[in-house]
Amino acid sequence: MEWWVYIIECESGAWYTGVSNDPERRFRMHAAGKGAKFMRMDHPKRIMAAKACASKGEALSLEAAVKRLSRDEKRKWAYSHPYTGKR
Repeated sequence: MEWWVYIIECESGAWYTGVSNDPERRFRMHAAGKGAKFMRMDHPKRIMAAKACASKGEALSLEAAVKRLSRDEKRKWAYSHPYTGKR
């Protein structure tokens, strides 16, 4: 099973980083107000970036690394991994 690290752009312009085995389903859950409390206050706009990983452990490690990036570094990561749908 493929796991993904994804970044969702919210209506305010804020970015949310998460992990899922189905980023599109997870986006729909966020849009419905289920899941992260952050998304209940700042609604999701689009999945802007995602990277497939071989395992959940790899995805969780990458998520932690992405969350530690500076704003500029995270922007570069996101633009180098644009989300165009599950591959």
